[in-house]
Amino acid sequence: MKKLILLALGITLLGTHAVFSQLPNADRTLMYTQTGNTIEPGRLFVYNEMNFYTKVGDFVGNLKPQNFQSVNYWLVAGNMAATYGIAEHFDATLGIRVYQDTHYSNEFNLPDDIFLTVRAGSYSFGYGFFKAGLLSSFRIPTGKKHNYPFAEYASGALEYGFLGALSFYIDPYFPDRSFSVHYNIGFWNHNEKGRTVYKYEKNYVDVNGVFHQKGEELKGTVNSVDLRMALAAVFPSDMFDFRLELSGILYLQKPDAFVYSAEEWAFLSPSIRYKAAEWASVDLGADFRLSPAVRQWTNPIIPDLSQTLDLPKNYPSWRIHLGVNVNLQLTSGGVSKAEDLYQKEQIKENREFFETVLKEKQKAKSVQTEIESLRKLRKEAEKEIKELKKILEED
Repeated sequence: MKKLILLALGITLLGTHAVFSQLPNADRTLMYTQTGNTIEPGRLFVYNEMNFYTKVGDFVGNLKPQNFQSVNYWLVAGNMAATYGIAEHFDATLGIRVYQDTHYSNEFNLPDDIFLTVRAGSYSFGYGFFKAGLLSSFRIPTGKKHNYPFAEYASGALEYGFLGALSFYIDPYFPDRSFSVHYNIGFWNHNEKGRTVYKYEKNYVDVNGVFHQKGEELKGTVNSVDLRMALAAVFPSDMFDFRLELSGILYLQKPDAFVYSAEEWAFLSPSIRYKAAEWASVDLGADFRLSPAVRQWTNPIIPDLSQTLDLPKNYPSWRIHLGVNVNLQLTSGGVSKAEDLYQKEQIKENREFFETVLKEKQKAKSVQTEIESLRKLRKEAEKEIKELKKILEED
């Protein structure tokens, strides 16, 4: 009962932040990497996640202004995504993002953009060891501000992309309980050409000495496109899943120079999932930036906090993630015939039986190890007794 109360509290707290630092474009089996599996028809998978980065921003340079005080800088984001199994090989995900701080005058987007993804997957080959899927995703611009610093590029246009997912399971019969590897590759079109990407909120003189008047707009001249990839490994146990992910992007078409996050990136993301119940789990993870902390193409003609404060040049060097997952079966998954229902129950019973056998086998192995240890101790004791007996006989 205590577990359920804590879980409900966690859902409530995370739900107020609602979601993630990269695209919540499908169910959260992993943090960034999508699997080739679709979820079971009639099942609803709800994920709430928040992540944060903080740093004290000291003044850069020797000519520090009078009465200058360091800035306690926070970058907080939240995501919420709900995935529903439509049919045997299809599911759909609706995600919403709320950035708690976009570093504009309005301080945050509430709500931010909406994400819609349709996935075709669970296509098996290689005797069931491999599962493949294809995802089609859209980012619908409902947030007030876009093109914010220290986060992946959001153009403010209707963005879209396609992603291929391939999963390998060492045990095709119990994929959730066996070691697995997942790989993603796809592209994302920011679709910003002709749209306002940046608007000056006050008069500004850039580093080239050019004066920009408040209200001046900078429009996109290209549709920037990036190639995104991810690789993940999952090491499951009875109560925990240990995960390791590597994700990043390469620009196929570079964005304009007045885009804050016009940088390629790579992150290493270890995480752990605590399986509190069959229908609920809790995630804890972190991101560590592998890509350089330098600007690659951005021309500083727009205000940049890192010019005057000791803050990241492009992306934070680390982020912490907290997440709560709820997994619910809403319908019978389209079972309409009595024999189909019977077959489904038989499969469930067989799976539970095999899981019980595996657990008993592990217990038996543990007992056997203890017996072997006792036998070894007995042999050592017998050897010592013989040596003592020999010494006494000699005396």
